[in-house]
Amino acid sequence: MVNPNATTHAAHAALARFGFRADDALRRAGYLSGGERLRGGLACVLGGTPPPALLILDEPTSHLDLSGIEALKATLTAYNGAVLVVSHDQAFLETLELDRVVQLKK
Repeated sequence: MVNPNATTHAAHAALARFGFRADDALRRAGYLSGGERLRGGLACVLGGTPPPALLILDEPTSHLDLSGIEALKATLTAYNGAVLVVSHDQAFLETLELDRVVQLKK
C-alpha cells in the first residue's frame, strides 16, 4: 500500500481526480493501460501526505489520451513541489510555465 494512513475516502478522492471513479478505482494495476498506470501512480504519489517535494517524469504524455493530458496539466500546475520533466510535447511543456528549460541537441 502506497499511503497506508490514507482513509478509504481520501484514496478514492485522489483516484477520482485522475479519472478513476466508482468501480474503476478498484481495478488492479495489471489490468490498466500504460496511460491508466501513469494516472494511477500519480494519484497514489500526489494523494499522499505530505506530497513529494520532487516529481521526475519521463515522457508523461506518451500513453495518455486528451482527458488524461488535461488532468496531468491541471495537477502539475497546482503542484507546489519541483518538477523535472522530459518531454517532446511542446504544447504540454508550454502549459506548465516552467522556470527553466534545458534543450538537448544532437
